[in-house]
Amino acid sequence: MRTPSRPVLRLLGILMHRSGWPVVGPLFLRLADALTGPYKDKKILAVISDQPYISPRAQISCPNFRAESGAFVDDFVTIYCHPDGGGIVLKSGAHIYRGSVIEVGAGGSVFVGRNTHIQGSCNLNGFVSDIRIGDNVQIAPGCAFSPYEHGIKDVETPIRDQPLTSCGPIVVEDDAWLGMGVKVLDGVTIGKGAVVGAGAVVTKDVPPYAIVAGVPAKVIRYRGQAPDGSVG
Repeated sequence: MRTPSRPVLRLLGILMHRSGWPVVGPLFLRLADALTGPYKDKKILAVISDQPYISPRAQISCPNFRAESGAFVDDFVTIYCHPDGGGIVLKSGAHIYRGSVIEVGAGGSVFVGRNTHIQGSCNLNGFVSDIRIGDNVQIAPGCAFSPYEHGIKDVETPIRDQPLTSCGPIVVEDDAWLGMGVKVLDGVTIGKGAVVGAGAVVTKDVPPYAIVAGVPAKVIRYRGQAPDGSVG
């Protein structure tokens, strides 16, 4: 991220503060956006005022959406609540990058903790049960979270018409790291400080500080433990 000069920073701070004003706020936001560089250069806009940065190019349709000061919503992010959905909350310092979709319905909600970064093209579908992501979590591009399943018991009824089911919410505890393309299914808790290898499908709880990989994901070892099982 390139840091603008001090005079430009002062101007950006004024514009971002005024972006929270009614009616004219979006104009100030667009001016601030135009004065910064591309992509992650825009992160500065989330930390120079008391307003979150929500890109003018993001698509947001969610009456129960709340982004705290310091949150960052990139270009082309989609945040959508169905009429029967719950809320979507981004705590301070949460970053959602371009191409990601957060969608809630059937009573589900999504909570993203402080300083958690969700990289591009991730998909968080908060249906039936919640998705709860803690603080300082790192989520690589292309990850998907699904705290529900389609009903399949009735072979006479199309799957799309059968009720959704869930084994419970998805919980990702603080300081976890999910590699590229990880899939997390309903009822799973990923423990504090755990690491999930790229491409893993997580179907069962992951213990704190475990390193897991594979389809389905299995514990390889624990952080601080050498591959041969010794501590080092």
